[in-house]
Amino acid sequence: MLVAAGLGKRYGAVVAVDSIDLEVPAGRIVGLVGNNGAGKTTTLKMLCGVLEPTSGSATVAGRPTLEAEARRAIGFLPEDSPLYDDQTPLQYLAFFARLYGIPRRQAKDRIARLLADLRLDEPFWKRPIGQLSKGSARKVAIARALLHDPKVLVLDEPASGLDPATRRELDQALAGLRAQGKAVLLSAHNLKQVEELCDDIVLLHAGRVVAAGTLAELREALGEPRYRLHASQPFPGSTARGSIHVAEFTRLADVEAAMAAVRKARGQVLDMESLPPSLDEILRNATSAARAAATPGGAPA
Repeated sequence: MLVAAGLGKRYGAVVAVDSIDLEVPAGRIVGLVGNNGAGKTTTLKMLCGVLEPTSGSATVAGRPTLEAEARRAIGFLPEDSPLYDDQTPLQYLAFFARLYGIPRRQAKDRIARLLADLRLDEPFWKRPIGQLSKGSARKVAIARALLHDPKVLVLDEPASGLDPATRRELDQALAGLRAQGKAVLLSAHNLKQVEELCDDIVLLHAGRVVAAGTLAELREALGEPRYRLHASQPFPGSTARGSIHVAEFTRLADVEAAMAAVRKARGQVLDMESLPPSLDEILRNATSAARAAATPGGAPA
């Protein structure tokens, strides 16, 4: 549904995005992950037709996103989404509904449903946006991105400013959109949200895709499992959690040594867990490998 092929952006001698290839199929949520300066926001803006690429292409259902008709199929939520502070949410969304050509009665019903689904309390619907909290204003921006029922959603830090309960509701809403066959691309610093929500994950570093796949595929390619040992007696490296002593290891040999120390102290090994690597760990491994590959001699920078 949404495709980037060799997508690149230069600002003079500075390469912000370097030949990115990615796809966001219908009915899937794709997470775009990277450290600050990796090129995520620039990539999202090119995919939405907000920025013109220096090289490569971005298309929606085969049509260039620089075309107005293609952009109508996209709902874009920037990280810094400016709103009209003197308008109320109802006025603001009604204005954009007219821009999208949505009939007035249909627009009124859809606006009310979106604001209710996002749990913006009805008294705030007629209050100037400039008087709303950051989280409430973010809900209005999200409603605008969804207003015209786009086939593709591109979201840059969608949960910014939202309380935990509303974040969970947003995740549920995005999962519902996936079930409807929407293509969703999101960038988020909350890697736990990406782990739980996204079907596919693309890792960026220095404007390049350094890894992509499902979370399971990335764990297999770039992750190292950790092991957590619980025992009734202290052992080297352990900390007390009430009456239980716990430590984590990255090597099985260290786990075996710790277990031997517990038995020597006539204690009991209560549990040993194998923990899959987190997305944060995977990202660190991927970026470290990319830096090493870019350094003369292959040594980490």
